[in-house]
Amino acid sequence: MRDFHRPGRSTVYADQGMCATSHPLAAKTAVSLLEQGGNAVDAAIGAGVLLGLCEPQMSGLGGDMFAMVKRGDGDKIIGLNASGRAPSGFDAEALRARGLKTVPGDDPSAITLPGAVDGFCRIHGDMGRLPLDHILAPAIHYAEAGVPVAPRVALDWQGGVTRLSGKGRKVFLADGAPPAPGQRFHAPGQAEVLRRIARDGRKAFYEGEVAEDMVTSLAALGGAHRMEDFAAVTSDYVTPIRTTYRGAELIELPPNG
Repeated sequence: MRDFHRPGRSTVYADQGMCATSHPLAAKTAVSLLEQGGNAVDAAIGAGVLLGLCEPQMSGLGGDMFAMVKRGDGDKIIGLNASGRAPSGFDAEALRARGLKTVPGDDPSAITLPGAVDGFCRIHGDMGRLPLDHILAPAIHYAEAGVPVAPRVALDWQGGVTRLSGKGRKVFLADGAPPAPGQRFHAPGQAEVLRRIARDGRKAFYEGEVAEDMVTSLAALGGAHRMEDFAAVTSDYVTPIRTTYRGAELIELPPNG
């Protein structure tokens, strides 16, 4: 037992389920979905999608997703790798010809195909309980109504201003400046994308107008991304790797996890 006269956190106990996120709205969403009859997968998807809005400097709809799920059938843990691949037109030799030994973080060649949406949709279809439109409803609401920017998020936002360009500056810089702590951040465009995913699933993101917009924007930056690359995005079930350290068992997804 910890010393209650010193700062710290106590162990949390629950017998009906719990969640841990880096933002209170995401935690609230996860708990609410559990209370409505959803399972851990539903709660994780609802919280994860909303975190992409509350913490846009992290991984959102355009990023990756990894998951490990234990369904209660013994010790078996299921892993899902929904990280993005390089586009089919990626050319390592072209980078070498530019005198580069690594892929620059601010170059379009560093942008992989987004795997998160496929991962969310696949694990929901295989293991989820609530309808997808029900799970995404909180994120759609907050994207339209706005979320108060947390202090740490505001700090990270400020640090990333110089890396924003094109449409990114319009979306993430209100009046040309990053939001201050407590200021509301709205993303109506993301709300519309989420509505389409809720209605039509992964194809609403990887095919049609949404994918065309991403491909056009990436091509303007010099990217080699194509519509067929987006349509071919898929996630993979993998077997987690295990080891022990000081009496604890460590479980993680294999590389590139």
